[in-house]
Formats: sequence, structure tokens, C-alpha cells
Amino acid sequence: MNCAETSVNSGIEYAPPEGHMSGANRLMVSRRELILAAGALACVSATANPADAARDAGLPVRKAPPGHVHRNFGYGASANHPAAVDAARRVRLQGGGVFDMYLAALAVAWVVDPANCSPFGRMQGLYLSNGKYSCLHAATQLRSEAGSTVPCPGNVPAYFHLQSSGRLRLSMASILAPALAIARKGFRPTDALRVAIRSSAGEMHPEMRTIYMDDGGQVRSDVRNPQLAEFLEVLGRMPDEGALWDELYAREPGPWRRNELPTNAPRESLPKELVLRGLDGRTYQLHTTGNLETWGTWTLLSAAVTADLQASGTLSTLEAAAEAYLLATILVLDRIPFRVGTLKPKTANPSIDVDLQYESRVIAERVRKLLAASRADLWADLDRTYFSGGASNTDDRNTNAFAFAVNDDFLSFTTSMGPWFGSKRSWFGAGLAYSYAMKSGQLFTGQTHDATEMSSLIVERDGRPWLAMGAAGSERIFGALTYLLHLKLGLNCRGDMADLMMMPRLFPKDSKVRIHSDMPRSVQQHLVGRGFTLAATSYDLEKHLGIVNLVEQVRPGVFRSGADPSGDGGAL
Repeated sequence: MNCAETSVNSGIEYAPPEGHMSGANRLMVSRRELILAAGALACVSATANPADAARDAGLPVRKAPPGHVHRNFGYGASANHPAAVDAARRVRLQGGGVFDMYLAALAVAWVVDPANCSPFGRMQGLYLSNGKYSCLHAATQLRSEAGSTVPCPGNVPAYFHLQSSGRLRLSMASILAPALAIARKGFRPTDALRVAIRSSAGEMHPEMRTIYMDDGGQVRSDVRNPQLAEFLEVLGRMPDEGALWDELYAREPGPWRRNELPTNAPRESLPKELVLRGLDGRTYQLHTTGNLETWGTWTLLSAAVTADLQASGTLSTLEAAAEAYLLATILVLDRIPFRVGTLKPKTANPSIDVDLQYESRVIAERVRKLLAASRADLWADLDRTYFSGGASNTDDRNTNAFAFAVNDDFLSFTTSMGPWFGSKRSWFGAGLAYSYAMKSGQLFTGQTHDATEMSSLIVERDGRPWLAMGAAGSERIFGALTYLLHLKLGLNCRGDMADLMMMPRLFPKDSKVRIHSDMPRSVQQHLVGRGFTLAATSYDLEKHLGIVNLVEQVRPGVFRSGADPSGDGGAL
């Protein structure tokens, strides 16, 4: 074992403020937690053999980029930026739990991934804490403001909701300290952020553009954001949301009418569940967000379709399995009551009141018929779905996924602000979110909040917490999660989930099949022979297939975390 400390290099050091343990939680970390924390410092990079997964599936397994896969003891973390993971590590070593880790990582993402994250954005997710599940819904709230695309924020209310509900072990100042340090001292933009800045610069308000670009129109090599640092400092010492808005508005009037804030209180609900039996003989219980504004219900439906196809022997060859997954994905996406790419409701009264077992049988039977159909009959059917409708233009619309686990407490959350940099305007150095519903004006009956493709997952295996997983990338969120479930539950791949994440994927996008170029040639030839047009892509952010973050408990107390090979994330 390599006993050197393994730390994600964010290039930032900070001194935690005095009294970092909050009120009732000012307790010494238990002897067990100290042992686990020490184990985290003695952790080694993951060395599980991916050959099992490759042999089982017939798919190549890429070598993980540095820092993207890691084995740890006592806890695991995965996020879309190494600095966010490092912030989670720091608060964990101060005694923080999964909620402290998540909020610390999210605040850092506001600073270092501003194209996709903002305190004025939205979040959805679920967690397992002290043996109980719950979903937190903090979507952005729609406003009646002519010509505006800026909704009321969900992230800020969620911070105070978790604080007031007693979920946090540390003070808010301690949780925000890593983000505050980076905002003040600066950071080097990733290649992905540089692309987003250059692509969005022409639409940015000058005040926002100045943060990220110099007078010559070049992306700054070192980005400092004193305005966002000011916001974080105020957020860290306010007792409640109302006091925060009072303090901020006293300094600078905001984009919302003051009487609109605070009105967007988060809500909690029980998750939706689905129990499946794997080919390995183990029981998998899937939990996901079950509200109308997220796509969790449809992730479960896709998993149920996979189980039906596997049980009927439909996935017997790699080529048949690839086409079956592709067809099932198209049919489930066609079933979702929101239009792919635009999130416009397809009906005045969309519903997630779905009989998963019945609908999965119907879709699976349709998949089997399409597999057996002639090429002409196959396309006569597919032409009646959304898939033939052309480009959905969502490559510049991303989210951030976060997965954390401490012992048997698991958390999977996703946050977004719309397209890159949201509404292209900032307040206190942070982007204002974008509402697709406010822009289109097409609302379903009773709609008050923005709909998103977010669909975080927590999975138990044989009754024990096993996997926390989420993804970024508009409708590719759904595709990335369902494809990994396809590999595990449909093809019975034996590797750890971090290994499966390094396999090539495919996804129906913009009337073509976006596919990793290292997908076996037999699969590509089979799909071309069936009439599909392939759009090959490499493992990068320009044309990705969903950016996954996951934490897997491979053995009790031992975690293996992974960050997507196409992203700039980190795992610990």
C-alpha cells in the first residue's frame, strides 16, 4: 500500500475558520471515524482488474485518466472538477458528512465551473442518511416577468434548508471556505471552461465577460472573482435566507423583485423505487427522484425494459444488445411527456403515474418486434418517433453531478443553470439561471418550476447501499445512466462500475447514433446495416455521451469512485 497522501490537486490551500464544528455537532470525531479518515489518507489508486468487464462484454476498457478513478476507505467522492472533490475531502477530514461534502463541492463548482453551476441555479437529488431515503427538490421557480428568462433560484434556498434541517455537521463558513479561497486567489480555467467562455462570450453581458476575458478578448489565464467571494462570505455568516437577501440587496439591487425572495422553498419527498434481479443472482433496488420535473421515473422504466430484454434472451450477442439498447432508449424517450432537447410539455397534463412493469413489457415487446423487422419496416416505425426530428442542439447545455458516500450514508445530486452561463448575465459574480419554460411560454397545467432531465440514482445491492450515480449533459444524463445499468444488469459485466464507465457507449442523438469510436467494429457495422447513421466521437467534452460521476461501495467500508473519462472531473 502506498501510504503517501492522495489529494486532488486544486492548487489551493486555506485555513479553516475557528469553531468550524457547528453547535450541537461540536463533537470529537469518533475513534472509528478517525480510523476511516486515516485510511483515506493511506488510500491507493484503484487497481481492480478491468479485464473481467472487458471479457464479459466484449467491449474495450479504456485506461482511466489520472485522478478519474480511485479506491478509498470510509468514504468516496466524485464531482466534475478536481477542486470540488478536494473541497469535499477537506470538509470530511474536519468531520463533515455527505451533506457538508456536497455543499462544499457545489460551492467550489460555482467558482471553477461557472458555465454550468451557479448559486442562482437549481438542484435535484436524493440521499440515504441514517437508513432513511429522501429526495430534495430545489428547482428554479418560474416568474411572470415579460421578456425575462431569469427564474427564482433554487440552490440558495437548498443550502439554508439543509442547514435548518440539521443535516450539516459543520458551520456554513467552514463548508464554504474552500470556494471562498479559490474565488479570492484565482484558478486556471480548464480546457472545457475555455471552450464554454469563447462560445458564449458574444452573448455575455459585459460585466460577466470581464470576469473571464481580458481587454484583448482572450480567456484569462488566471480567473479571480472577488464579487463571488463577497457573496460566499455573506452566505457563510447569514442565519437564514431572508437575512441573506436583505444583506445582498442593501449592497446591490438584484434581478428579482425583493418581495419574490424568499418564496421558493425546497421540498422533500420519498424516492421512486424499482427492484430487479441481476444475472449474478443478486437483488438490486434502484432509487431515484420521483417528481414530475425530473426524469428519474423514466430511468427506472429503461432499467425495467433492460431486465425484460435480458430475461427473454434478446441480449444474447453484443450486436443485438447494442441495437436493443438503442431502440429501447428511443422508445422510452418518446414516451417521456417532455420534448427531447426543448423540455416543452407534450401534453397539458404530463404525469409520472406510470405502471413500470406493464409499460416495460410493452416497450420490450416492441423492441423485439423491431429487432426482427426488416430495415424498411424498422424505419417506418422509427420515423414516427421524435428520433427523426433532427438536431436538438443541447451540446452547450450541461449540468454538474455529485456523488458522495460516508459509510452507509449515500448522496447523489445534480445541479444546472440551463445553457452555458445561463442567461449570460451575472449578479455578485455568479451567472443567473435560464428558464426554458419562461422563454417558450409553453407551460403544463399548474407548472410552477422548471423541468429538467436530472435523474440521480442510489442503488442498493442485496439490501446494502451500493452505488450513488449521476450524470451531466441534458438528455445524455438519461442515456449515460441507463447505458451503465444496461452493462451491469443486461450484459452482466463483472467489473466495478468505474471500469464499466471506461467502456465505449452509444446514444441516439440528433437523428444519428452518437457512438464512441472504439466501439467494436462489428457493432458499428451492424448498426449501419440496419440503416442508422453513426456520428463517431472521442472521449472529450465537445461531443460527449453524458458525464458520469459515481461512488460504489465495493466492499463494506471500501469505496471505488469514478469520474467520466470525457470530463475534467475527479474521484476520491
